[in-house]
Formats: sequence, C-alpha cells, structure tokens
Amino acid sequence: MEKPNLHRHLNRQINKYLSEHTINENPELSAFIDVINQTYLNYEKDSELFEQSARLNDKEYLEMNKKLKDEIAKRDLFEKKLVEAIKQLNVDGVNLEGEDNLLNLIKILNREIEIKKEFQEQLNIAKTVAEDANEAKSEFLSIMSHEIRTPLNAIIGLVYIMEKENSLQSFHENIEVLKNSAQNLFLLINDILDFNKIEAGKVDIERIPFNLIDLVNQITKSMQARASENLNTIEIIVADDFVPNLISDPLRINQIITNLVSNAIKFTQDGTIKIKLNQLAVIENYSTFKVEIIDTGIGIDKEKFQTIFEKFSQAETRTSRQFGGTGLGLSITKKLLHLLGSDIFVESEIGVGTNFNFTLRLPIDRKLVAVNTNDLQENYKEENLKGLKVLLVEDNLINIKIAQKIMGQWDVEVDLAENGLVGVEKFNTNKYDVILMDLSMPVMDGYEATTIIRETDKMIPIVALTASASFGYLDRALQIGINEYIIKPFNPKELNMKLRKYYTL
Repeated sequence: MEKPNLHRHLNRQINKYLSEHTINENPELSAFIDVINQTYLNYEKDSELFEQSARLNDKEYLEMNKKLKDEIAKRDLFEKKLVEAIKQLNVDGVNLEGEDNLLNLIKILNREIEIKKEFQEQLNIAKTVAEDANEAKSEFLSIMSHEIRTPLNAIIGLVYIMEKENSLQSFHENIEVLKNSAQNLFLLINDILDFNKIEAGKVDIERIPFNLIDLVNQITKSMQARASENLNTIEIIVADDFVPNLISDPLRINQIITNLVSNAIKFTQDGTIKIKLNQLAVIENYSTFKVEIIDTGIGIDKEKFQTIFEKFSQAETRTSRQFGGTGLGLSITKKLLHLLGSDIFVESEIGVGTNFNFTLRLPIDRKLVAVNTNDLQENYKEENLKGLKVLLVEDNLINIKIAQKIMGQWDVEVDLAENGLVGVEKFNTNKYDVILMDLSMPVMDGYEATTIIRETDKMIPIVALTASASFGYLDRALQIGINEYIIKPFNPKELNMKLRKYYTL
C-alpha cells in the first residue's frame, strides 16, 4: 500500500523489499527513507522546472529568430530597392555589389546630397540674378516712360498752345520744338526696335564700299548742333597714314560712332569731344584700325565699366534722371561691334573724362567705288519724283493725309485704296510703278492682298508701310513677296530714298 507523502517510485521499491513492520520497528530506517523520499521529490520538482524553462527558452528563441530574420529580409529588400534607384542615376565608377555595397551606397548618397546642395546654391544665385534683372527692367520701364512722355508732353502742350494762340508767330516759334520732340520720340522707338532686332538675331552685316573719313565728317556735322547746346566742340583727329576706303556696313558703323559721340555730348558740359582714327596695320587687302571717342565729361566709376554695356542699364539711376536716355545705346553698340567681329573698351576717370574705343579689321576698297554716304545721313536731300505713280493701300485717314502731303512735295501721283480688296481691284485695272501696302487693314489685309497680286505680277515693287514692327510679321511679309518695308512712324527721307530706287524718267 502506497504511503502518503512518499514519491511513487520510492514507495514502489519499499513495498517490494520492506514490510511496514520492519520500517516501524527501525526508526533509523524510517528516517533514512524520509531523506531519500525528499531527494526524490526535489529531483522531480527540479526536472519539472527545467522542462518548463526549456520550453519557454525555445519559444522566445523562435520568436526572436523570426524577428531577426524579418529585419534582415527588410534590410535586404530596402538595400535592393536602393541599389535599383541609385542605378537610375547612372553613377559611373561605383561598385554596387559585394561586401562594400552599403559603404558605396553611403558614398553615393553623400555625393547626391552635395549635388543637391550645389544645385540649391545655383538656384539661389539664379534667383538673385533674376531679381536684379527684374529690378533693372522695372527701372528701365520707368526711364522709358519718362523718355517717351517728355516729348509727347511737349507735342501735346505745344499743339494746344498753337490752337489757342492761332497766330503765325506762334506757329513759327513752336514748329521747331515740335519737330525736335517728334524726332526724339522717333529715335527712341528706333533704338528699341534696333535692340529687339539684334536680340532676335535679325541684323545682317552688309558689305558696301564706303569712305570712313567722310562718314565721320558727316556724323560730326550732324551732331554739331547738339554739341553746341552743351557748349561742346567736336574735333576729328586722323592719322596721316589712315586708309579710309573700306568695305563693310557703313550704316551700322555710323550707328556705333553716332551712339558714342551722342553719349559723349550728353555727359560733357563746355568741353571737347575727340574722334580719333589710328591706323594699326595694313596687311595685304585688310586694314586694322582703332577708333576712339574721347570726352572731357563727368567720367564713369571703374566698378561700373561692365554694367554700362548691359541692357536696361546705366552707370547710375540718377544718371538717367539727370541726363536722360534709356540705357540701350551702349548695349546696342556692343552687340553691333560683336557682329563686326570686335568689342568695345572703356577708360575713364571721374571728373576727368571717358575714352570709348574699338578696333576693326576690314577689307580695303581698292576699286574706290564707295557709295555716297550722304544717303545714310539726315542731310540727305529728297529728290523730285515727278511722274512716279504710287498705289497707297491704307485704311487710316490720318496716315493717308500725311503720306499724300509728303509724296505731294515730290510730285508723286498717288492713288488711294482703303483696304486690300480695293487695292487688288485697282491694281488689276490700272498701271502703277510702286505699291505702298499697309499690312493691318479691315476687309482684306496687306498679306492677302500681296499674295493675290504676286500670283499675276512678280515684278511690281511692293513696299510695306506698316506699324507692325514684330520680326515675325515682317519676315512673313518678305516671304510672301514684299520687296522691303518702312516702319511707321517713318522718316520722309527714308521713303524718298526707297521710292527713288524704283523711279525711272
């Protein structure tokens, strides 16, 4: 029989070998059995605890191992995707395989961070430049507004005064001021158009024989009146060995020198403007020479030497307010010189004066067939064109009246057509020497009318007389058969010069 509190295995052994009587009669044996029993029980308990601990450790190990495997899988997936993404950057010379993979990725990321940082710095610089340019343009628009409104104010005001006074004396007193104001406005618009034309790459350099000394003399003559207003004198200094007969674009060279002389006059008071021509070399059929325009005016700060040649820029804002001007003249001059294969340089000292100079290398005219440079100057004399028959296709009554009166001074026979459709009808029933064609008209514009006329007559000269100064419009006009164009407001001398080309007695 199993005794209470005895371990089952010990109890089974006692029942097999010892009787209950023997145990009861031997207290020492009973005590020994109790000790053995306690050992059995302790072993049983330790075994259970060990098994339980083992089970718990296995579970935690499995859980931790699973988590670790998941983390490794995530890292491998992230690394794989990162490698694929970086390969999209087309990075050369970097190994993305092997044990150093992660290190290479870090290097690439650092490189990308540096690139992004540099790009951001460039963006900040571009932003600053854009802001400066915007400020310059705003200042330019302010200057332009002033320059345009000033002659307009004189024109409008004097017309009002002449209407009120209504006297011959008032007319004679004010007509010259009106003429000068209108001319200033005309030159201002021409500067803007020239600048846009150069910017658009629409300026072609001609190759025409001309005499540079004659050209400079004519510029001096035309600028002398303006120089006298500031109590200035203009002096021409030509080297004894200078070769004057050249081949290039006299109109553009005239424009360059005129701009520089005009600037010198504007910024000089009671001083001298010198135009110097120095021969540097004559090699075979080419002349290399230097042109200097030197004044004794206010001078330019050395820090401003570069900015004065930028568009919309003058040396200082107060300069434009004090002396006028748009800030386009020097920019146009520099761009024209670039087209001629040269550049412009400046030397100046505040309060002493300024020297603008450039060097040209041009072919020499050995045949001495220079054109009459009077054609390029304001002192060009209009010729009588009696007998020339012109069809004027124009819808604006004021423009019609102006054109009629101007051409009437040259005895030109003018027939009128108020739109392109009437112009085509009159062309089909009459004979004309030249057609002056406005481009923007109702019913039928000048483009369509020219296209129709060119279907039956390829030879009759058609000159566009238009206010559409956009190069896109003008290029389109030339493509459909317009021979040449005159931009409104036009200079009567230019119109006379162009009509004279088609005049035969």
